[in-house]
Amino acid sequence: MNKDILVALVIFFSLWQVSLVAAQDSDHIAIIDMEMMILPGTQEHLEQSISAAHESGAKLLIIRLNTPGGMLHTSQRMIQEIFKSPIPIVVYVSPAGGSATSAGVFITMAAHIAAMAPGTSIGAAHPVLGDGSDIQGDMRKKAEEMTMAMVRSITAERGRNAEWAEQAVKESSSLTEREALEQEVIDVVADDIDELLGAISGKTVQTTAGEVELEDYSQLPRIVYQMSLSDQAINILANPNIVALLWLAATTGISLELYNPGMIFPGVVGVICLILALAVSQIIPISQGSLLLMIVGSILLVAEFFTGTVILGVGGVVAIVIGALYLVDVAQAPGLEVSPEIILPFAILAAGFLLITARAAVKARNQHPLTGREGLIGLKGRAVENISSRGKVFVDGGYWDAEISEGIIEKDTPIEVVGVLDGMILQVVSKSDQSVEK
Repeated sequence: MNKDILVALVIFFSLWQVSLVAAQDSDHIAIIDMEMMILPGTQEHLEQSISAAHESGAKLLIIRLNTPGGMLHTSQRMIQEIFKSPIPIVVYVSPAGGSATSAGVFITMAAHIAAMAPGTSIGAAHPVLGDGSDIQGDMRKKAEEMTMAMVRSITAERGRNAEWAEQAVKESSSLTEREALEQEVIDVVADDIDELLGAISGKTVQTTAGEVELEDYSQLPRIVYQMSLSDQAINILANPNIVALLWLAATTGISLELYNPGMIFPGVVGVICLILALAVSQIIPISQGSLLLMIVGSILLVAEFFTGTVILGVGGVVAIVIGALYLVDVAQAPGLEVSPEIILPFAILAAGFLLITARAAVKARNQHPLTGREGLIGLKGRAVENISSRGKVFVDGGYWDAEISEGIIEKDTPIEVVGVLDGMILQVVSKSDQSVEK
């Protein structure tokens, strides 16, 4: 009986898997959710989804977008992928209350069909820092040139409202979904995907595979393509705060290991964090000057371990904190500035820990030994009998055999240990000018 049940379950799950494969290889609507910042993992998710949707026979790919923006370089690559797509791509800004801000503006306008749900907004594409303030100086000019280049390429390719797109970049202009429709920034306003599919029916779009006339796809099955764990991990590591924390952990762990080789744990943690930080530096723009500051700060703190000067330690702490706060190159990634509220406590804690450890190490190195032969040298006591060559002394709570090199030490005379001979015989000298507790 149990065997029959097992066979039945195997057959059931086999048929279920076959049905899933068949569904994915037949006509369907592919959907991906992009409720996140525009980071390298987001780009990988889009590329893989376009490829999978095309290979599995999807009629079109719908991107449900809700983003505060992200990296301009990543946005450029995502726009290029949309332009190269062999299947129609619909960007649908949703749900109500959502927005396509900053980089999200360009991704929406690059789609074959741009749509928004009621209660959403689009705009504010002017490059800014993470706290919303304007980028200053040459970095601002560089960021504006990058965004304007995207505006020109998108409006030339899709024929959308170039005038408003420039206002979104230069003046941070924003629109509601109705205003965006009226100004020809988007094509459709729809309450949900059912209404969206009905509204785009009959429209013609141009893909790299040729001209496609969209039909009524509302009855087709819909498959949501999930973001892979690797892409999620990339987005987590590409977070500027995580990048800064990785560099902090790397410099802290390696500094401790350099001072005391053989501790192993801080060294292993430091090396792992360093490898991750270097890997992330290949996908997120890092300020080389800030990175150099963190390295110099670590060197100063290592020097503090051996010198015990306050100046080197404080200088190292300041260098590490400043380097961590300005680690991301905001000219290439507006909006990805490291958050002072998150990083500052960790940076001060890590640097302060190293500084305190350094001070404790110097103090321990200079401290008089407390045990063994060295621990006895310098201790004071008293003679418990007259000593002309050898005799008894009371030191450190116990009676010891003692030897003097010259003269006589009378009973109860204060003495000091200046050496330890074989057999634990103390070499002492008279300290008759000092009082010792009897």
